[in-house]
Amino acid sequence: MKMILTLVFAVFCYGHASALTIATGSAEGTYFKIAQDIKQIAEKDGIPIEIIQTGGSFDNINLLGAGKADLAIMQLDVLRVVAEIMLKEGGINVLQEAKVVLNLYLEEIHVIAKDKNIVTLNQLQGKRVAVGPEKSGSALTAEVLLAGFGVKIDAVFDAPDEAVRKLNKGDIDALIFIGGAPVPAFQNLDKSFHFVSFPSDSGLEQIYPKKKIERSVYPWADEFETHAVPSVIMTRNRGESDYVLSVQKLVLSILINKDYLDSTGHPKWKDSFVRSMPGNVGYQPANEVIEIYNALDNYGYRIIKK
Repeated sequence: MKMILTLVFAVFCYGHASALTIATGSAEGTYFKIAQDIKQIAEKDGIPIEIIQTGGSFDNINLLGAGKADLAIMQLDVLRVVAEIMLKEGGINVLQEAKVVLNLYLEEIHVIAKDKNIVTLNQLQGKRVAVGPEKSGSALTAEVLLAGFGVKIDAVFDAPDEAVRKLNKGDIDALIFIGGAPVPAFQNLDKSFHFVSFPSDSGLEQIYPKKKIERSVYPWADEFETHAVPSVIMTRNRGESDYVLSVQKLVLSILINKDYLDSTGHPKWKDSFVRSMPGNVGYQPANEVIEIYNALDNYGYRIIKK
């Protein structure tokens, strides 16, 4: 039987947490729902959270860089692309400044159509396709995917709700959106909609791992294999003591409340890997909390707030 020890973790005992702003995405996306879950548990632990709705990952990294957001949820491939561009064009190493606070979950690539003649990605050639808001992470990933297969489309920059409306009316031929399933905008579609598959043996998994969307996730669709993008919570590499304390408290709050988030929050919490170490790209104060939490848990101790 595991020993259970009531511990008062140091970061909960010391000081008052400053308010944190977190850049998310549109209200109908998964980022926003995840941030709402975080806000709920964090504020119970005395950590004020302000949620900022945005157009997605590109907006978020810009807000983070400009100091207009403390934290940002984003796709990891967006960070990599921005880092490559900045290093090539300006000699700036973004990864020295932008750091991962927590790994979150894999975001599934949704490619959806109604036309029964559109069943694979290659059949989007020349079609009108919604790819998410302009400069969003979804639009970036769609651009990378389509370029990799040599598919040229007439891109439409709509958020999921508007894209579904247009697809239903026949104003567009398909939509591409990257989000943690279930994406709220796609939950109540009817069986006239279907997923579009990727060409086999594409080598795509070298960049985007394969991921199954189970039958239970979307009632209108059977089990489907797609690809996915890792999502993370980012911060700037800041060292102010009050900020460090607030982020450490937030990380610990998420770790301690993981079971609660699994049972009451967005279904993606069940697939999240918040306890995994971000490594060299991680924000060191957050890494320290994750490392200590994992060590104590592995020895059979339970950390609870007194």
